[in-house]
Amino acid sequence: EMMVKMMESILVKRVPALDMLHLLTYYIPPILSQTIPMGFFLGVMITYNKLTSTSESVAMVSIGMSLNKILKVPFFMSVGIFVLTIFLQEKIIPESFVRVEILGAKIATETPSFQLTEKTFLENVGEYSIYIDMLDPKTNQAKNVVIFQKSEKNSYPSVMLADRTIWKDGAMTLEDATFYQLDKEGKEKLRGSFKSQVHPLTSFLSDFDVEIKKIDTMSVMMLLKNIRKLKKNKSSLEDILPYRIELQKKLASPFSAVFLGILGVLFSLGHHRSGKSVSYGLSMAVIFIYITLFNVGVVLSSKGIVNPIIAIWSPNLLLAGLTGIMYIKKARRG
Repeated sequence: EMMVKMMESILVKRVPALDMLHLLTYYIPPILSQTIPMGFFLGVMITYNKLTSTSESVAMVSIGMSLNKILKVPFFMSVGIFVLTIFLQEKIIPESFVRVEILGAKIATETPSFQLTEKTFLENVGEYSIYIDMLDPKTNQAKNVVIFQKSEKNSYPSVMLADRTIWKDGAMTLEDATFYQLDKEGKEKLRGSFKSQVHPLTSFLSDFDVEIKKIDTMSVMMLLKNIRKLKKNKSSLEDILPYRIELQKKLASPFSAVFLGILGVLFSLGHHRSGKSVSYGLSMAVIFIYITLFNVGVVLSSKGIVNPIIAIWSPNLLLAGLTGIMYIKKARRG
């Protein structure tokens, strides 16, 4: 969906491709925080399957290396992935979304023409309503522009007719224009002209469509702070629920890396080379089931059917149980 919107912005709205690619880089940390544990799991599977296929794992066991020693390195790596994911969620992701908003404003400032269309009456551009007859998106210039400027003191807006209009640096510059002011009865009160006049369009910047849910930008500490604030203000459970769900998501997701790292080793260790394809099949099944249960938990908790803690942490508990069963099984075999 994100890629489709990027292509639409580049091809239809004429936003520079480099700016959209720059914008995409700030969406990468949230994606990484969800995919790194899964990628680590597959990486461990590939590495230890290689050791099994060359009988190196058999040799390690033969020289007296215990299962705990074999699991030592992947365990510490799993903890490292856990810490990295927490760091992404607490520091990098909130900053990334701030940068997205800043870059979105920059794009709207430098390339405002992507929001303008020929032969179309555009309302609520700040305090203005604009009609453009001809537009050149490459130069951000328009010809034969009609502008209605709203006024709090008068029910009728001022009217400006500009031969040429330029959008640059968050402002609209009118050149060779004529203006008309109307009285309370809608009759012409004043008429004049000017060579050039600049009108700031700060509120126009907010029209750039950068989809960000505010709750997604919050760290664990920020979520806890907002939950306490809402409870203090005696807000309804429906208002607090989204924050509780996001909090559990951010806490539960990193923990999966620890279990997946160990489970990847346990799936890979064996004495038969023929078990390689079976191990890969099991790993893909585990990832698919975990993601499915995690998303189902989010949906159920969002609808208020199941407590967020139970719904979102259940996949991790099942993963921990599977890891424990596999560990006991491998330890008994030796």
